[in-house]
Amino acid sequence: MALTDVRTQDEEQERRHLADTVRRLATELERLTGSIDSSARTIEEQKEHMWINWRDMDFAEKAGYRQEVDMSVRSVEHADRSRKRIERLLGSPYFGRVDFRADDEAGPGTFYIGVHNFSDPETQDVLIHDWRAPVSSLFYDFESGAAFFDTPVGTTRGEITGKRQYKIEDGRLEYVIESALNIGDDVLRRELSRSADDRMKNIVATIQREQNAVIRNETAEVLILQGVAGSGKTSIALHRVAFLLYRFKDTLSSDNVMILSPNKVFGDYIANVLPELGEEQIAEIDFDRIASTFLAKLVDHETFSEQVAGLIDHADDAVAERVRYKATPGFVSELDAWITSRADEDFAPAEIKQKYHRLSAEWIADAFDEARELPVFTRLDHVAHRAVRSLKHRVLDKGGKWGSADTAGVRRQVRALFPHKDAFALYKAFYRDPARRHLFKPRGRKWIEHADVFPLIYTMIRTSRQDGYRHIRHLVVDEMQDYTPIQYAVLRELFSCGMTILGDSNQSVNPFSSSSLPTIHDIFPEADCLELRKSYRSTVEITDFAQHISRNDKLVPVERHGPPPRVVACADQPDQEARILALIEQHHDSSHRSLGIVCKTVAQAKALHRALAEAGVELTCLDYDSTAFAEGIVITSAHIAKGLEFDAVIIPHADAENYTNDIDRCMLYIACTRAMHELHLTHAGPVTRFLEGAGERDGRSQLALR
Repeated sequence: MALTDVRTQDEEQERRHLADTVRRLATELERLTGSIDSSARTIEEQKEHMWINWRDMDFAEKAGYRQEVDMSVRSVEHADRSRKRIERLLGSPYFGRVDFRADDEAGPGTFYIGVHNFSDPETQDVLIHDWRAPVSSLFYDFESGAAFFDTPVGTTRGEITGKRQYKIEDGRLEYVIESALNIGDDVLRRELSRSADDRMKNIVATIQREQNAVIRNETAEVLILQGVAGSGKTSIALHRVAFLLYRFKDTLSSDNVMILSPNKVFGDYIANVLPELGEEQIAEIDFDRIASTFLAKLVDHETFSEQVAGLIDHADDAVAERVRYKATPGFVSELDAWITSRADEDFAPAEIKQKYHRLSAEWIADAFDEARELPVFTRLDHVAHRAVRSLKHRVLDKGGKWGSADTAGVRRQVRALFPHKDAFALYKAFYRDPARRHLFKPRGRKWIEHADVFPLIYTMIRTSRQDGYRHIRHLVVDEMQDYTPIQYAVLRELFSCGMTILGDSNQSVNPFSSSSLPTIHDIFPEADCLELRKSYRSTVEITDFAQHISRNDKLVPVERHGPPPRVVACADQPDQEARILALIEQHHDSSHRSLGIVCKTVAQAKALHRALAEAGVELTCLDYDSTAFAEGIVITSAHIAKGLEFDAVIIPHADAENYTNDIDRCMLYIACTRAMHELHLTHAGPVTRFLEGAGERDGRSQLALR
């Protein structure tokens, strides 16, 4: 039989298998829907019966009925989750297949792999294996030939005799590819060439071997992931969360997982990934929210975005010095040692008296010493509590009276033995040392710089008991390079749990306070450190162009080509706006869906947004107050655009006056690496030095002059 005939026959068999799988899924969906509807009616009847007969029931009958209703509700919730998974599978039941012959079996088994598990309701045979199942690792980790997969009960060894990849949409087979190697380049390139969606999507069909190693790492308590721009760091971290929820479903739920994200726009952008994978959305938090929680009633403060905007608008050497000093591991050690020593050096025991009764200074010193393991302000509360109790008993034993004013009086006397009334006062005292005095510059009595926010919060945590987030059992920390050692020290105090920490040192929005992988590893010495060097987002031409701005020799681009980036010189600002309007019109005529106009600052984005809107362009401006991502044309700053991606990107004001220093270089690099397929830069006036020579390096980029 000719090879063409064999392929045609194979494809026909695959179409029949797909049709049979879709039929079984549809049948199960119909059954589940009927079961849910029936159970819902039963629950309503049970509730109605309880309502009517409530007064006539005894305690045992009421408890029994409540339990019966609760069991019915849980059963419906379980069936509804199953129904949603079936609905997801109907459109695309599976994306891969592995033929594997185990060493102890005569013939190969065929394993179809999809987003969720699906078993034949009658035979219980697994028709589709969840991508997180142990056997599915064969699809991601091995080529044809010898292979194995680990299970909770041991290792299964054997041979892969065949692998296939599928593209199925709306229940129809678009293509099937024989794939003897790891996830085929053809499939990967097809997926990467598609237009960007308005949300981050799951990547289960194209997970690469090095990505799979990160996702299935279940042993690292803390995993630090350094990944180049476009390596899929955030998506991989979310898939790792989905894997951990699957692997440890009996002890870990979505309620126990939290993500610390850079801003609310990014949180909205990634919100679909876990639900697509069949898991509940996880809680989100950011450092600004942590700061507000701690400082709301204590002091006003500068936000991180305000700090970055200030440093971009005007670089102040004194501000930079303060930011740098408080962004070092040495500062954490210095502050921590100083806080620890306050209890011994600043506490001055003295006699306490109330209602003619006294407690000696020695008694106070002993009470303070017995609470040595507690933070200093908690220790003072302990001493005050003991002193109140002792003096109150003496007064009452003598027939006297004790009121709330007496309690308050004793507490005031105890607090007066320590010269710092609260954590803020103690933190300010840290800078009374002449060598540090110039490093603390509050603007007014109740306003501090962002560089002081987390040192102050750390001081609060180390001097008084805090509730923290004890229910969280896994924390995902994104954009790790933008957080300082003192912020990580705060995280260690608040979250005593496993962590996935990810980022890219080349994409710091504030070089004065960025943290590298080695720095973070010093904070978490027990962590496993992994690097992702392959970049999937941008074409080779765009990646090469960005490399001229900020070189990363470890970055390896996926071989996918497109038009070279264009740097467009304009006569003046009106001409620049006209050129941008022309590029927007060109975008409308293309097959691309998303367009990002990425400015250096929010102020620039807002000004250009007004001009383009007046010209009739429909677009959304994302600023620091935005809470949701938007489809279509988006205009924003490089800081807010971090983590986002667009089919095409326009970067205005790429001139020497706008992009001048190291922070500007980082912003320009971030802006360029948001582009998947097309990149355009415009400038009026001399082009920034960061683009000099970018067009001549290898001929891929071109300088389009007027």
